[in-house]
Amino acid sequence: MNNLVVEAGDVVVTQFGLYQHWSVASDRLCSLGKNMLISATKRTGTVQEEPWDDVTQGKHTYVAVSDTEKSIVQILSDARSQIGTWKYSLTDNNCEHFVKWSSGLKVSSSQIKAGVGGLAIGGVAVVALAENPRAMKIVGGAVLLGGIAVMLAKAVEKKRETSV
Repeated sequence: MNNLVVEAGDVVVTQFGLYQHWSVASDRLCSLGKNMLISATKRTGTVQEEPWDDVTQGKHTYVAVSDTEKSIVQILSDARSQIGTWKYSLTDNNCEHFVKWSSGLKVSSSQIKAGVGGLAIGGVAVVALAENPRAMKIVGGAVLLGGIAVMLAKAVEKKRETSV
């Protein structure tokens, strides 16, 4: 969290290899003085409010742009209402879905959309361009392009004004 300015209600994004994990910054601090994070994870199978380091695991993390009309109080209330209730699913109820739902935004996942689109385009491209498109080549092309698409579907980092 080095020099990262985080405020309650912020959308916090952590880079885990190919994908990003989305969280909502809490108004509560952990024992180390860092914001707790509220997020849906496969690790817990639901939504939890956990210490910063448990969620980010030392990975590159930043605050993302989020254009919500909801108040911070409402975002945190809605997020906490799902603790232990939200059933995690990679395709339907993942961390990005949860954060957008909590923030009052259209519930969708740019990473899932990009991955599915990349898989489809990669598979079609191999069929169209390969001289001998075997099943393994099609799957390989689909997975490669799907992975690249997920990597490119990154949340936009929020730029904070700094005072001199």
